[in-house]
Amino acid sequence: MEISYCDSLTTVFRGKLPPSLKRLKIYGCEKLECLLDDNEEDTCSSSSMMHKENVNASTCHLEDLYIEGCPSLRCLPLIHQLSASLTSLVIWNCSKLKTLSSTGHLPVALKHLTVRECSELTAILPKGQLPEALESLAIGFCQKLESIVEKFHNNKALCDISIVGCQKLKSLPEGLETLSSLRNINIERCQDFSSFPKGGFPDSNLRVHLEECEKLEALPSGIHTLSSLIICDCPNMPLSEEGLATKLAGLSIKGIKQYKALMELRVSNNLTSLICLVISGGPDGESFQDEDLRITLPRTLIAFEIQNFPNLKYLPFQDLPSLSHLSIKNCPELTSLPILPSSLLQFDIYDCPLLKEACKRDKGK
Repeated sequence: MEISYCDSLTTVFRGKLPPSLKRLKIYGCEKLECLLDDNEEDTCSSSSMMHKENVNASTCHLEDLYIEGCPSLRCLPLIHQLSASLTSLVIWNCSKLKTLSSTGHLPVALKHLTVRECSELTAILPKGQLPEALESLAIGFCQKLESIVEKFHNNKALCDISIVGCQKLKSLPEGLETLSSLRNINIERCQDFSSFPKGGFPDSNLRVHLEECEKLEALPSGIHTLSSLIICDCPNMPLSEEGLATKLAGLSIKGIKQYKALMELRVSNNLTSLICLVISGGPDGESFQDEDLRITLPRTLIAFEIQNFPNLKYLPFQDLPSLSHLSIKNCPELTSLPILPSSLLQFDIYDCPLLKEACKRDKGK
């Protein structure tokens, strides 16, 4: 069942959901406040939920629930008993929603939870725990989100966590190290994210991607167990921590401070896994000298990007036998290229007028 752009709709069902209903999609209903209404006054209270718990769950077989663009939706009061069989829940752009459950419970069978662009959401579950069956958790652009849950508890099935654009989130819940099935952590554009829980990472063949986390200054224990680590534009992240270099698969750095730290790692021959590297001059671009940048990069590199160097005249690499993707951006003084490897498949040039002139088809070098 799909319900869209019903501007006068304030509630979807009165009483029970149809027992045959498995998928429900609702979007663009501006006045929708609650999904279910059985004419009781306090539809968002804990007591109301407990009273109705056995009424709906036993007869409803809803599996997928998708709600988008309902700015008046203020609560999901019946989410716990809405359907015991609910496996996928997506909430998108519901600006008045402050929490997913006032009782701290979500459907026990829930495997996939996605919440995006809910500007008033401060916590996923301010009390209670995530369902034990949960496999993926994705939260995006919830500007006021401060916490997910107090701690992970018996979430052995959770394998994917993605948090993007949640500026006020400072850390992940405690108990991260107990997530034995966790394979991916992706944290991007979370300005206040400053630390991981004290327990560190789980020993679970984990891939970690960190991007634009300005206040993050350290990684937790358990870094030696990571299968892959990508750090992009985290200016306060030190690159000299023990075990860090051997796990780096991708790295984006800005400014001369991080660049020199990268060079120290390179000199110590610890960059054995690095396949993607982005070097950006940023605000310190003028501080770089050509001799600083003429370094021997790791031969493992597959993708390399260099950008925002106003005075750079030569590219800083020689022998990269595995390089397949090369990108050069905003280097207006760059005039020549080194010998390019035969492995190269894609080569992008932006805002490099002298290089463009030198590389003209049938005319340039």
